[in-house]
This record gives sequence, C-alpha cells and structure tokens, in this order.
Amino acid sequence: MKNSKHILLKAFLTPFLLASCSVETIETDQNRESQPTPYYEAISEPDTLALDDLDWGAVNMPPEPDYTEESQWLIQEAQTGQAEADVFYVLPTYIVTDYVQNFRTYGHMNTYDENQRKEVTKEWNYARAAFGVTTNLYVPFYREITLQSFLSEESVANRFPYALQDLKRAFNYYLEHYNQGRPFIIAGFSQGGKGTVELVKSLSPTLMQRLVCAYVIGYKVTPEDLANYPDNLKPAQGANDIGVTCCFSSVGDESSMWPIIQKPVGCCINPITWSTGYEEAVVPGIAGVDGGEVTVRIHPDHNILFVSNYGTNDLGFYPATWVMGKQNYHTKEFTLYTNSIVHNIYDRVKAYMDVTTGIRNVWQ
Repeated sequence: MKNSKHILLKAFLTPFLLASCSVETIETDQNRESQPTPYYEAISEPDTLALDDLDWGAVNMPPEPDYTEESQWLIQEAQTGQAEADVFYVLPTYIVTDYVQNFRTYGHMNTYDENQRKEVTKEWNYARAAFGVTTNLYVPFYREITLQSFLSEESVANRFPYALQDLKRAFNYYLEHYNQGRPFIIAGFSQGGKGTVELVKSLSPTLMQRLVCAYVIGYKVTPEDLANYPDNLKPAQGANDIGVTCCFSSVGDESSMWPIIQKPVGCCINPITWSTGYEEAVVPGIAGVDGGEVTVRIHPDHNILFVSNYGTNDLGFYPATWVMGKQNYHTKEFTLYTNSIVHNIYDRVKAYMDVTTGIRNVWQ
C-alpha cells in the first residue's frame, strides 16, 4: 500500500448555521459571555477531508449519510417508559473485507446498501440487550471501515477519519433533534470503541457535564489519549463515578493480544466488580471448560482483562481467528458482561441524577 496523506481543511460553521440552529461549538463563539445559553451545544464540526492521494480503499467513498433520513438510524426508546438518560451507541465492524461495487473498490460501509445495513444490524440485539434496557438508545449507521482495514495501523489512520466525520455529524444531529437536554452515555464496541474515544475527546466542558459515562469495549484508551485529554478521558475507578470512561477488552493469554486494538492500554476496569484492582472475579452465568467457573482479572502489566477457563474462541460473527489468537475473546465481550453492564448503567444514571438533580428515579 503506497504512502498516503490527508489534506485536512479547518472545520467551521457558517454564520447562517449559527443563527438558524443556535449552535455553540468548541472552536468558535468568541463572545460566549454575551450570548444566551443555546438549547444545545454541538461538538466541534468534523474536518472536511479531500479524496486525493489516499489509499485505494479510501479514494472511492460511498455516499455521505444523511441523518435526517430514518434509514440512517437504529433508534429504540426504552420499553418501560421514557428514560431520563440516553445512550449514543457506535456500531462495531461488520463489513469484513474491502468490496467492489460498480467496478470500484471500497473500504467503507455504504450506509444506503440494504444488505450491508442488514449485516451491520446483526449486532443490534447485543447492543440493545446491554444498553437499551433503562435508557433511550440512538444508533447511527456510519461509513465504518472494513475489518480488512484493521490489518495495519496505517490503513486505520488513512480510513477512519471518514468514519469519524460521520459520527460527529450524527452526534450533533442527535443532540439537536433527539436528546432534549438529557444526560447521555456514549458507548461502542470494537471499531465503535475507537469511535467512542474520539467522540469523548471532542466534548466541550458543557457537554462533559452531561456525560454519565463512556463505555469503550473491545478497544483501547492509550496512555497518550489519557495524557492529551485529561479533562475528557477520566478513567473510571468504581461502579458509581460519573463523567468517566470505562475501558475493557478480554483475552485468555498474552499471545492472543491483538496490538492494533489492545496495545498499549492506559486504563482498564473489571466489568464484574467495577474495580480497577487486580483481584480475580467469577463471571456469573457462564460455564467454563468442563463446567467450571470462568474468572476475570485485570492484568497489571497490560491493563486488559485476562479471562480464565473459558476455552478457545472459535465462534463469532466473523472468523476472529483470522486476525486474532484463539484465546482472544473479542467477539465474546457481550456474552461475558451484558448483565453486569445493564446493572452498571442503572447505577451510574441514578448516581448522576442524585448528584445533579437530587434523588430521582431513572424513569420520568
């Protein structure tokens, strides 16, 4: 793959957009003190990316998602009432290889391709079971990069900015049209974990005050991320702290760690105990090898979860062993931790409501 370069053009909002939408951005608004508080505050506008001199998988871009169209969203209101908190969920990788359409090769999802949307929504049930129980769940389609893209750091660096461009636009649309001023969680698995990290980096201090928690699952928050964004990426320390980031990723041994998503890692929390300690915990409801207990602990040298007695990972939506070791449990994160995530979301939302508005139930 030949070397490639991005031409990054500085993002901006036109005066017309500012006037018509009352949008406050991170990078502008020099007269903030004299302006009334807007209905919502947008994250920084995504960079406009030129399509010249990029790798062959990025030159041919699918059409940009239009987030005014229902087809570009998966939205689920909480089943038992109107929840007081939202989850903005970033979907993981489901397009396995670069593909050809109309004699052109693409390295990004086409969100208008119904077959690709069906492929991506296979993960919807996992996300809904973990994040849609006591919250409103908003999930945009975006031009996610293919699994093949993750075979090299260079390819990810070249291609992911287009995916992030979509996610930023989707998040701003969500803030304006769906959120209604509620506190929110940002969460994602795998490539969605990377998108979560990048979105949290973009939050202004005002929006950070409304962040209940960020869940980065099956991906890494690097030491560099923590050093460069200390006000936004704050590692969670327990089950009830708010405005923090929970990061975890699971393997069975060191040989199965996949560097592109699991090295280096700056923070980790155990999703069974919601502790950053190194103690071992039993994963309830999961039968291990020969019916024994499955346990999980944070490895002190790697800041990721080491799962014991779980066997090999030969199953998954895509052949995980194609790019990972047989004891890399990347495709098993929700199998192992969904019940714990559900309870933790309830606890953190309640903690947020207790702190910000007095003791209130998570339902209106």
